[in-house]
Amino acid sequence: MTDTGFVKAQSDNLPKIDVFMMSTFFASNPDFTSAEIKGVKATRSGRESYGDSAIGYVQVKREGDIICIVKARITPEHNVRQKCYTVTATCNEAEETVMSVLCEDCAAHKGGCKHAIAFLAWLHRRSEDPPSTSVDCYWKKSKLSSVGPSLKFIKAKDICNATKTQPNPASTQTSQESFFSIVKTYSKKVGDTENQLMKYYKEPSNSEKLSIHYLVSITQNKPKTAEEFIEFCKQRSCTCNFRTK
Repeated sequence: MTDTGFVKAQSDNLPKIDVFMMSTFFASNPDFTSAEIKGVKATRSGRESYGDSAIGYVQVKREGDIICIVKARITPEHNVRQKCYTVTATCNEAEETVMSVLCEDCAAHKGGCKHAIAFLAWLHRRSEDPPSTSVDCYWKKSKLSSVGPSLKFIKAKDICNATKTQPNPASTQTSQESFFSIVKTYSKKVGDTENQLMKYYKEPSNSEKLSIHYLVSITQNKPKTAEEFIEFCKQRSCTCNFRTK
């Protein structure tokens, strides 16, 4: 059952949390700007693969038309059989500001823990979901908390609902070329010869183009005899305008 005054959270009654509200809250809250929580740890905590599978039993309470309180239970990432933590987010819908995000149970909750970050990021993602004619209910058990009591394991593909995208097939024209050849051709075309890959490429000089190694590497139709290869070298010498004394 929901707590007193709360109702089950659905896609049509959650508060809207945009990226500006979320970034402003993190930047102005000292609990989330310390060296222990910012940077990589904050990014990992807000990732979709964790929050969408760990958060469940979401409930909403509104105080007038201004204050909105959202409460949920989040499964600990490293101990899915442990009791779920309670996280609460409070926002001012009139001023479009996040007032607080608190985790009530974990040991690091007084200094701004990763569960608070994961919950606020989850609310932001729900605000960014495309509109739908159906209503999704979030008063349900999280996927991670089902591992152990009812499930012995969970597959990676079942953790998140990300759609699979098929890569575009390579065109017939460039499928026979190497990756570096494609990058080199495109870089020269757009005039970008200072990118990271082009640093490892240097246009050979005319004299370097006459080396045995270079001539062998560029020969598409390999000469079958020494005489054919010598004739090919003579043709390349004329192309490179190489002069011998």
